[in-house]
Amino acid sequence: MGTCLRNKLTAFCPDWKSLDFYIVLLGLALCRAWIVLCLSAAAVTTLVTNSNWAFLLAGSTAAAGVAVAARRAATQDRFEARMRGLTGALTVSCAVATPIALACGQPIALAALVVVGGAASSFLQVLWGNEYARRPVPFALACYPATAVVIALLIALVIGERGFLAFFVFPIMSFVLLLVETSCIDKEQSLDGVSVEPARQPERDRPALSRKSIAQLMVSIGVFSFLCRVFDSLPGEGVVDPFVVFGGSSVFALAVVGVLFLLFAFLCGDRFEPVFAYRLSLPLMALGMAIVSLFFYDHWALSVLLIGIGYELFDIVTWILFVDLAKRRVDACGRYRVFGWGVAATLCGMGLGYLAGSEIHARLLVGDVQMSTVGILCVTVLVVTAFLVIPEGTIAQVVGRRGRLRGGERNEGATGERAESSSKISPASSLERRCEAIAVERRLTPRESEVLVLLARGRTLAIVMRDLQIAKGTAQTHIENVYAKLGVHKQQELIDLVEGFAISDDA
Repeated sequence: MGTCLRNKLTAFCPDWKSLDFYIVLLGLALCRAWIVLCLSAAAVTTLVTNSNWAFLLAGSTAAAGVAVAARRAATQDRFEARMRGLTGALTVSCAVATPIALACGQPIALAALVVVGGAASSFLQVLWGNEYARRPVPFALACYPATAVVIALLIALVIGERGFLAFFVFPIMSFVLLLVETSCIDKEQSLDGVSVEPARQPERDRPALSRKSIAQLMVSIGVFSFLCRVFDSLPGEGVVDPFVVFGGSSVFALAVVGVLFLLFAFLCGDRFEPVFAYRLSLPLMALGMAIVSLFFYDHWALSVLLIGIGYELFDIVTWILFVDLAKRRVDACGRYRVFGWGVAATLCGMGLGYLAGSEIHARLLVGDVQMSTVGILCVTVLVVTAFLVIPEGTIAQVVGRRGRLRGGERNEGATGERAESSSKISPASSLERRCEAIAVERRLTPRESEVLVLLARGRTLAIVMRDLQIAKGTAQTHIENVYAKLGVHKQQELIDLVEGFAISDDA
């Protein structure tokens, strides 16, 4: 039972056993948790009026600046080094000074740190986005939903007095993990002079999105973020949030969505379509807004939870979308442009949402606006955006089926014959014929069959990574699976097994 579960986990996410997977997961989770704390800290909002939207709009401006600068950058290495240096300076300054400013109650200094923190957090997100784009898209399909769960856990751990320390710990830890991760990648890239990353060539099996389609995606991301944060800043008067122990309904929605997304994707396997999350996010957000219109003060927590779950589903699809779009770029700093504009659109929508929400809240208190009007208007904007600005076909063109996102790994079952034919090894070589026969006998997957051939030829881990265009953790996982299925423990034993394997003349 345990072996079967491990095999299914490996098929779902080949990198789940690698340290690399958890560094990337925790690094982005710490960054996002820091942002949530900055937006929800009562001490900050008390001293600095409208700190939420100021923080987010500063971050949006900084992310857009990254996208513009990336377009003009000549080389990626120099641009990345400058980005890391600037991010480190801003992150450390903000992490050290914010707790001091909070303890001293200095509103002017804290207001400046809100802006600096917004810029630093957006830089961190863009840098972590680049780390996701270095890896296959299925990596993001498993890692990003898990990140949502970790964010919720981190927030739950620091609720109360411990949240004060998180302003220092979370950003510093996120940046340190980023340095560790990038240094590991640099070492891997210099290993035997081989690049760990896949060759940066445009994918030919899918047409590239036009600038108009990309602009529509960014606008839609901003609109969805705007609608979610409008209701985040409209607390029900006198209503107690039942999920306050988890950091509130919005944070609890992160955990719910992350767990359900991972579970559903794991159970469905290659049949899972990420676009299904997009389809589900729309009715959930619409239902939450309908509850706002009819029963806001009676079911405030439920409405915010539904809107939050719907938005987080959309956010997961958005991140996978960013990774896929970034991997299509062939220009030097194309990834930074994609994540720069993506993070800018997200933070801009959130910032404007908080700004509009505070204004609506003030008008609700004096009776100038009715909650039903706000809910109906938001539902209308949601529907128009979903069906006119960003139709499902555009999303499907990018994220599509999980089986397609696996890249070099083929679907089995219904598409087994096509996978087998595409992964067949030329019978011209006796060694390759033996490997083919062994793969059939030991039931190796198409990708494991390709790894077997390379190992039988005496190729190293670095060569496997280069020739198959996969990450180090993925290559190691495939090698371990091949060893286990063949009952060997090292490469020489595998070579001896292949050389001694008898095949018929007509094989």
